[in-house]
Amino acid sequence: MSHTVVRGKPNAAQLYLDTVLDAILLEQGIKPDAAARSNVPLAQILLHCLKQRPDEVFMSNAGTGVDITNEQHLKRVISIARTLTAMGLKGKHALVEMRNHQETVAVFFALLFAGVIPFMMEPNATVYELTHFLKLVEPSIVFHDGEFAPAMLEATRACPELVPILVPADQPGVLDHFTKEQPDDIASYRVPESGMDDTVLLLPTSGSTGLPKAVVLTNRGLTTVLPTPWTYHSSFPSPTKRTMILTTIQWVTFTMFTTTSVAYHIPIVMTPKPITADHVIEIMEKYRPTWGYLAPAFAVSLVPLIRPDQLSSFETMFLLGAPATPTLMGNLKAKMSETARLCDGYGITETHGLIAIPDRDAPINSNGWVLNFLHYKIVDDGGAERGRGQNGELWVKGDTVFKGYYKNMAAYEDTVTPDGWFKTGDEFHLDENDRLSYVVRKKITFKHMGSHVAPEEVERVICSVPGVHESVVCPSDSGPVAAVVLLPGATVSREQIHAVVNASLSEHKRLHGGLAFVPSLPHTHSAKLKRNECSKLIEELIKSGDCH
Repeated sequence: MSHTVVRGKPNAAQLYLDTVLDAILLEQGIKPDAAARSNVPLAQILLHCLKQRPDEVFMSNAGTGVDITNEQHLKRVISIARTLTAMGLKGKHALVEMRNHQETVAVFFALLFAGVIPFMMEPNATVYELTHFLKLVEPSIVFHDGEFAPAMLEATRACPELVPILVPADQPGVLDHFTKEQPDDIASYRVPESGMDDTVLLLPTSGSTGLPKAVVLTNRGLTTVLPTPWTYHSSFPSPTKRTMILTTIQWVTFTMFTTTSVAYHIPIVMTPKPITADHVIEIMEKYRPTWGYLAPAFAVSLVPLIRPDQLSSFETMFLLGAPATPTLMGNLKAKMSETARLCDGYGITETHGLIAIPDRDAPINSNGWVLNFLHYKIVDDGGAERGRGQNGELWVKGDTVFKGYYKNMAAYEDTVTPDGWFKTGDEFHLDENDRLSYVVRKKITFKHMGSHVAPEEVERVICSVPGVHESVVCPSDSGPVAAVVLLPGATVSREQIHAVVNASLSEHKRLHGGLAFVPSLPHTHSAKLKRNECSKLIEELIKSGDCH
């Protein structure tokens, strides 16, 4: 019985992780049992698993074509970790702003090994964003790519009270010089002690409706989610051949999949190059990944360009980060092999990653069952529990619920009840088989004509119009109003969009405030709409007479 399970039976992926934990405990002379397994921190798991298969590929850099073995990766990690320990940085904070390459993952793992708490920053962050997080996190050291040096220097000048060490880690010879006094010997290295509820990682929230915050993540949460991507599988280790990671370092998907792939001996492929449709297709053709995930907004632009043979290697594809429309799900599934699984998963940074995964028999529009290491309930606006066949806000409780927002207890207390229930802010339908289907983000609804309008519902209808890439809906004095982005070369009229909306939605949900076509919309680091900025954009479009 896996120590993480609170409902039902453990799956094969959880039971396999138990065997890994048992092997680590036996190496330490500890008798394995559930209590002992629940006290093995993430860094010990990563070190053990990387040592097991030194000659296997850890990752492929699709931007350079270079493969890095587990041994090469581990040597780099250990030399950096020893340097950080010698600098006395255990328990202090580091800020990381790097693209997806081998030095990035080496720095991330080294910080975990050394007990330095990384805050993972969006590549290409603005000076304003960097300044905000420098003041919040107060890092002792900053690892960044050389291209970000000007912005980083400007941001640090705006924080004269801070004097972090700046390390342009991707530049030739920099990490070699940084670690020159420390050996990379694997056999003699030991991970320092770390408590399971210690803070080991900080990740930014999206900041879609306010200033972004830093989510506190722990060993207990990060180890509990390790099996979740492999819920479908029964053969371990290496349940799939290669994982494609496209999200950048500030996403919980990046931190979750780089670590779980090590624990389950699965090579990863990632790239420091910009994520364009052409480059992703190139990765799929060359590396033939079998497991991956896409943000729905990117998938919309990819589907018209990709051929079935280019997607044919995938056994499993997840859409994560935002709601996926039925149209997108259908169009993408039509280009995948008949045996491949396309899943609309659901997860949040505040729960260390995934909350629900569709099972093999789930309808294509279902988010599936809540994972078995979480208690859950759906509730009405007053907090009363609702049942099958009803809608309500999803609340979850368990070891993967985060421990706080760094330096922001008020926001945490507003989100987590005194008895530990995390209020996701998302409304779901619970079907007769206890599967969830996403309905709406409760926090962004508004009223028109005395009735509630869910912007995402209207946005999904707008995005069902062929040629529409993306849309946002906001309130106005006249009613719902939309800004719409078209796919390149598409010719879509206002009349076409109004006709589809009017045929699909009730009177109070229609675009009485009009719509405007725009070249792009503002997004957060995690590709979610910045709704406050979208509202300001729409206000300007209304004033200029462009909404009608």
